[in-house]
Amino acid sequence: MNYQELEKAKKSFKIKKIKQSVENNIKLRDEFTRYFTLNKLASMTIDEYVIGLQNIDSFCYKLERTLYPLGSISGQPSTKFGVWYSPTKKQYCFEKRFGDNYEVAFERLRAALLQLLEDGEAEDYDAIKNNPINSLVKGKILAMYFPDKYLNVYSNRHLNHYLTFFGLNNEKLMVSDALYKRDALVRFKNEDKDMRDWSNYIFSIFLWSHYPKDIIP
Repeated sequence: MNYQELEKAKKSFKIKKIKQSVENNIKLRDEFTRYFTLNKLASMTIDEYVIGLQNIDSFCYKLERTLYPLGSISGQPSTKFGVWYSPTKKQYCFEKRFGDNYEVAFERLRAALLQLLEDGEAEDYDAIKNNPINSLVKGKILAMYFPDKYLNVYSNRHLNHYLTFFGLNNEKLMVSDALYKRDALVRFKNEDKDMRDWSNYIFSIFLWSHYPKDIIP
């Protein structure tokens, strides 16, 4: 790692200005988690969950589109949500790993979502890794509900890029689940004399702005 380049990047990072510019994004995140509480999620209907029904208040719509500034998960189709509505087919669709019909699939997915939040709060990494929800979606859910614990960078490709730049790319970590890669970056941040005072969200902006995605091969 080029420490001199890192120090230069930190000094050029306009943190006060950045904090002001993201206030509305943090507000959107807080509104999302205040509305979709554990109790709300436990009673959530399929229409309140799926994307594809032109419902801008659904869980998946807000997670992917309203909260886009807090990290993109749009690189994969709607199948990533496990259950979704297809405007073309005019029907609910589902991943068969969740069940044999959309109703069963949604019930199981909702249970997995509730379990994810429980395990996320407990920082039970093994349970999180084994949760059947799509990895990108899991990553964003965790970062929205527990922003102090989980980094809002979701793509393995981007995580690998940042780990490599900071010299954290040991063989074991590079083939591990994205969850452990995010954790390594957060620990790296927290061990730095300047960055330890940054939130994970501010740190992610630093990564995106100083080590942009367009330089990732």
